[in-house]
Amino acid sequence: MGKTFEIERDAERTGFSMSVRDAVLAETIEKLMVLHDAGAHPTELVGLDEHGDYLIAKQPLAQSFGDIESERDATIAKIDTARPQAIEAMRAVPCKASFKRPVWIIWCDERAWVLSDLHPGNVMQNANRQSCIIDALLAPVPPGLISTDRLLAEAVADARLWRETGVLPKRKAFEDVNDDDL
Repeated sequence: MGKTFEIERDAERTGFSMSVRDAVLAETIEKLMVLHDAGAHPTELVGLDEHGDYLIAKQPLAQSFGDIESERDATIAKIDTARPQAIEAMRAVPCKASFKRPVWIIWCDERAWVLSDLHPGNVMQNANRQSCIIDALLAPVPPGLISTDRLLAEAVADARLWRETGVLPKRKAFEDVNDDDL
């Protein structure tokens, strides 16, 4: 059915840990709906296999940037160049909080979500040849965690504002630093 993860404060309380686990059917369907609503590539749900163990989904309009087997370096370079556009299409805000891996925050269905795992196989082109995300690790941010970290709270606020207004807020790198404290 795919993967999901749980988010919690790490033991040292210096960041967050993400425990990846197998997702159940409802979580996988919710993930696909949120990805779609946030601006990722549409996914067609075909059904379940005969044993109910696998969700059958397809994305017939998604196209590769090249042959990753025979032209690996060139194809990955194209994907790396295209990834920011795919992330922007989802209005995903980079999160500077310590997750020990690259993560982005999106706002969808009135809550914050952590988006991760944007490896080359998860970024493709749509029918208009625009880069798009076809899959990712995605999990809701527990509301109680948001206020425990300033950088996470800022990313959530920015993602929400971007989703609601269409304008990504610009933050100054040192706006919270008082010159008198230096």
